[in-house]
Amino acid sequence: MKMFLIFMASALLLISSCQENITDSCETEKINFSGTFQEVQANVFTPYCISCHGETVQNGGLNLSAGKAYGNLVNADAQGASLKRVVPGNSDDSYLMRRLRGTQDALMPPSGKLSGQLLNLVQRWIELGAKNN
Repeated sequence: MKMFLIFMASALLLISSCQENITDSCETEKINFSGTFQEVQANVFTPYCISCHGETVQNGGLNLSAGKAYGNLVNADAQGASLKRVVPGNSDDSYLMRRLRGTQDALMPPSGKLSGQLLNLVQRWIELGAKNN
């Protein structure tokens, strides 16, 4: 019984330590994000998306390389979908967020789901108006 109580107390501590993150798991490294497009480009598009959506390969007709990504996302029609890629102020209706969350069509990136912090980073940028800053 004592071991069970210790186990339950440990589990509760772990759960409470992750509760303040809006993520799927407890992550050790926090990303300080102020809501700029440059942060989204540097932390998400460049490291995770460029191999399939860059200058040479543009799957889905989408180029997310620096200098091109913003114009190809904000208020742009998603290829093969009735949604805009990014709807400023509305991440739920943005095709980009649906793909990153895996709630519409295939999950992006195909190598695996982004961390909760990176998903929150993109969502926050969209919710703040998807500005080119």
